[in-house]
Amino acid sequence: MKVLTEAELEAQYEGEALDEARDVVASLELRMQQIRGGTLSPEDAAMQLAQDASNLRIKAKAVNLPGLTPLSHRLDEYLAQATQITTQNLKDLQLFSDRISSILDGEVIPEENIAEVIRSLPHKSTFDVADVTITDTEVTLVLPQRTAARVVERELAACGYRVSTVLDPIEAFQIVLETKPDLVITTAVMPRLSGIDFACALAAMPATKQIPVAVLTSLEPNHPDLKALPMNVGIIRRGPQFGSDLADTLQRFNIT
Repeated sequence: MKVLTEAELEAQYEGEALDEARDVVASLELRMQQIRGGTLSPEDAAMQLAQDASNLRIKAKAVNLPGLTPLSHRLDEYLAQATQITTQNLKDLQLFSDRISSILDGEVIPEENIAEVIRSLPHKSTFDVADVTITDTEVTLVLPQRTAARVVERELAACGYRVSTVLDPIEAFQIVLETKPDLVITTAVMPRLSGIDFACALAAMPATKQIPVAVLTSLEPNHPDLKALPMNVGIIRRGPQFGSDLADTLQRFNIT
């Protein structure tokens, strides 16, 4: 029996992950056909497609293809809160499917174009209010607490910003690197990597140092734990000051 080298094993594992990812996309396409043909209800479709998107996001982590991780993350978010699939949703999902299939089939998106591709895709509707105009401003939240993330997300969505939430700070590095959001908001306390370390890392790396970063915290701005933050990192306090601090941060970074 031939003993595979480390490189051969890695290639085998990635090949298997690619095949599994293609299977998930094929499942997504099949469900869309079933919706169009009337053999799958919009409600059941929403549940099944959300599961497909979640599976694809997991598979994407094992595949080294530029753009696939943020693409699968955006699709997962798009479907996460869906209760039924409408005609417009089908059009949006086809755009996702076509783009993801192209990457899996060998299309290489230049690194400098990944953010543009991600921004061109449909975005989830997080705050469905008629008098809110959706802007092109992208805000990435790096918050492991889902409840806190929803509070901040609602505030930003009410201003018309396109908000994406990442629960894992390690995964967030890749997503921020590839999507180049207009603002990153993280929380001071996180598992595996603190928000302070995360903000310092973004501010230090040439590829991300121009991206505005703010830290959400219950600590006072002069607290010793916050002294490690670079001067250009904003601070948003939890509690009654949240709204004013958020407004000040947006103004400070000239985010409109």
